[in-house]
Amino acid sequence: MDGAGPGGRACAAGMHRSSVSTGGRVNARGFRLPTVAGRLARRGADMGAGAGVAGDGAQRPGWLARLGLAWWQVIVGGAAVAAAVAAVWVTLEADFLAHPGWLAAQKADFILGPVFIGLYWLRRRPQSRFGPILIAFGFVGGVYVLHSSSDPWLFGIGLVWENVIGLATFALILTFPTGRLDVVAAKVILLAALLTAVVPGIIITLLLQQVGAGGSISGCRALCPENALAITSKPSLALDLWEVFRYAVIILALATAALLIWRLMTGTPPQRRAIAIGAPIALIFLLLQATFHILALVAPEATELNNVIAWTFAGARAAIWYGFLFALIAAQLFAARALQRLVRQSLRRPTEQELEEMLRRPLGDPRLRLVFPDPKTGAWARGEAGDVAVQPPAPESGRDLTLVERDGRPAVAILHDAQLNDDPELLQAAGAIALLAAENAELDAAWNDALEELRRSRTRIIRAGDTERRKFERNLHDGVQQRLIAVNINLGLAAEAAGDTVTRTRLDEIAESVEEAIDEVRDVSHGLYPPVLSDWGLVAALERIPLRASGQLTIRATGIGRHPPEVESAVYYCCLEAIQNASKYGGPEAQVSVTLRENADELSFEVSDDGPGFDLSEAHPGTGLQNMRDRLGALDGHLSIVTAPGRSTLVSGSVPLADGENTRRPRVVRLPDGGD
Repeated sequence: MDGAGPGGRACAAGMHRSSVSTGGRVNARGFRLPTVAGRLARRGADMGAGAGVAGDGAQRPGWLARLGLAWWQVIVGGAAVAAAVAAVWVTLEADFLAHPGWLAAQKADFILGPVFIGLYWLRRRPQSRFGPILIAFGFVGGVYVLHSSSDPWLFGIGLVWENVIGLATFALILTFPTGRLDVVAAKVILLAALLTAVVPGIIITLLLQQVGAGGSISGCRALCPENALAITSKPSLALDLWEVFRYAVIILALATAALLIWRLMTGTPPQRRAIAIGAPIALIFLLLQATFHILALVAPEATELNNVIAWTFAGARAAIWYGFLFALIAAQLFAARALQRLVRQSLRRPTEQELEEMLRRPLGDPRLRLVFPDPKTGAWARGEAGDVAVQPPAPESGRDLTLVERDGRPAVAILHDAQLNDDPELLQAAGAIALLAAENAELDAAWNDALEELRRSRTRIIRAGDTERRKFERNLHDGVQQRLIAVNINLGLAAEAAGDTVTRTRLDEIAESVEEAIDEVRDVSHGLYPPVLSDWGLVAALERIPLRASGQLTIRATGIGRHPPEVESAVYYCCLEAIQNASKYGGPEAQVSVTLRENADELSFEVSDDGPGFDLSEAHPGTGLQNMRDRLGALDGHLSIVTAPGRSTLVSGSVPLADGENTRRPRVVRLPDGGD
């Protein structure tokens, strides 16, 4: 059932034989890709180069391990080489063949091509059935060496085996690239090939005791060896069956070609991509096969044209498995390019929805979905009906589910078109990107959580410090200051009751010292946390800051509301530090201006002075500047200082306001006491 079939070996009426076989076809049904481990990202990066290892996990010598080979692969490859050497030697020794050199090369390629391409296919796609099918096809072709034997029995077996090779070639075409016959049409074609071509071809072999010279590259010079399998000699019946054989092969080739064209035109993008290279090469072979037999039926006298078609036919047959190889390499290169693009796009930290859209285009699946487990509980999301979203879909839905694992636990579920199982390299690339995105999302979440906790911790520390400042200020105000005031009153009363001038003068001096101590305590307590800040707000507290000597402080603020204590205290102490520095280094007549602004997003301030300025690069960062940065930083604010020698200094900063913070609060008024 190859190029000429068994009927090609003719009796004296001029029938001839040929060894040319059929080519490739695509199976649309995908295989379930197993879970992809966390090393997927590393594996996906070199998909274009190929680094997978198919092996049985047994210990291997160092050179095998370095080459990434298993023992069974070496044995299979060695057996294929030995079979090819035997085929070449037997064929070159067959002096009855018309083209022993070309036929020897063809038979060697019949073995080596499918076997080694199958080994590579199995290495790159360990779960695919197509790799073992290619290997099996190669060893089926190894038996074809008997066709070159001069022994009548072995030669007869070779004639029968020629039909087996033809059927195997149809099977190879129909199962590309998944190794399955998953459509009814493919199964019907293969069954029809068995009944209408293989069976008649074997019967023809049993009816011919002697075959004559043929027209293909496997033909004989004159007479071929005697066929020991012939049970009778009925050339006329053989001719009738031979005509049936030709028509059957023509119909089968055209039907297979039509199925290939239909799949290319109606398949999903993943399916068309999977068969885009292998199917056209197989299509060329099938059309040449049909043309070869049509010419033999309608124009048998056109020997020159028939010879051209026969040789082209033989070359197209050899191109079938190399087309499969190129299809696999193209899939790897496409997956590598897609992975590079996806990695670049993933640097933008896409959301889950954006990641789905990003993966749908290269995978050609507009309904692709990604499902991530809850990072805290590990539970999967649930669908609208409450079903777990990662349940495998029904086979008739045309969808499939792939789980991406990390550290032995599912990390991402990909719900995709089942046809993507025919393109595992691309599916693995998508899994790698999804896994990297999941890991980046977890890292981002952990990083953001850590930053948020740090911010909250700093806020709690500042809030606790301010609380202690208020307590200390209250203790000084209500305790020490009140006691000093009482002492001062008692001293005044004692001075009035004193009988002599010396004692009265001395008590007045002590009272003045106590009054100075009261003022100093009041200044210290107000410096710790001014009561006016909590009672009247930020603007009032800034207006009460005194300057040295004849300096002037100008406050510009409009519409400044009340805010949480940590916000008001942060802005107040930053302004206080800037004002004190301006007063300290700007001289006794320093002019200082404070501007407060508030909008829906932030509260900002600017403190400017007319002092001499300084060089920021040479300034020693003291505790005051660091405290300013810490206070604002704890609230996600920022601080900026603009100055230079001979120029004024501008200190500015801002604090973001959460929703609802920039609303006015009721003013808390504390009744004055006797000493304040």
